[in-house]
Amino acid sequence: ARDMNLEDVPKFCDHTGEALNAAALALVREATSVEYIAAHAPAEGSILVDVPAIDVASGRHKYVLVQLSDPHKGGAKLVVRAYAGCAYHADNYGKLMRDLDREFGAKAVVGRVIGGGRIERDDERREVYVYGYSKTFGRTPGCNERTAAMIEDYLASQSYAVRWSDDGY
Repeated sequence: ARDMNLEDVPKFCDHTGEALNAAALALVREATSVEYIAAHAPAEGSILVDVPAIDVASGRHKYVLVQLSDPHKGGAKLVVRAYAGCAYHADNYGKLMRDLDREFGAKAVVGRVIGGGRIERDDERREVYVYGYSKTFGRTPGCNERTAAMIEDYLASQSYAVRWSDDGY
């Protein structure tokens, strides 16, 4: 067996969830795949089952796509957060994690930012547009597409038109 290089171990920032090396970026890209999500669904009885997949405020906001995991029962879940009043992508992540700590207890859920960008949600016109990227977390291939698909599923019964693009900031 070969010795494991430190670059082979995914490293994430404990405060922002940002991927800090190539191994972490590879893990982030894998986590957006449909196959990965299905294979790592939250276990029965996991607190992740009670965490809403989507929380997107009306208007134009920065967003983050976060992979949550349950260190006690296993499994993972992708969630999208675009809160009103968050000036930075990391603010959305921070609010999500604080809310989860309050609801389920400190460190009951582990979060890793997959990526981010911007979301424009117009409830009057019943439209959502996911675009751009996060300067903090970088461009993540598939992030906007996965986020748009999740929002489309979430809003399916409400007849929203959901579009996405990797263009823009």
